[in-house]
Amino acid sequence: MRVEVRLYATFASLAPTQRAGDPFNVDLESGDSLTDLIGKLGIPEKDVHLAIVNGRPVHDRSSHLQDSDRVGLFPPVGGG
Repeated sequence: MRVEVRLYATFASLAPTQRAGDPFNVDLESGDSLTDLIGKLGIPEKDVHLAIVNGRPVHDRSSHLQDSDRVGLFPPVGGG
């Protein structure tokens, strides 16, 4: 299955274009979870502050993803 991923803030350096919010596709195995995706991207799970799937925040990262899901990942963001 294939999901669309967008990485934000400091995670953008891991995206193919290295630009925050640019979409790219990731191929996963059927039944893979959000945790599996985060691991495949090489991001420590503890570093993900917010995960959004299809426009909704996801708190249970063991939930399975579906083909064509849209996933956004955010680190903790500070500023003022």
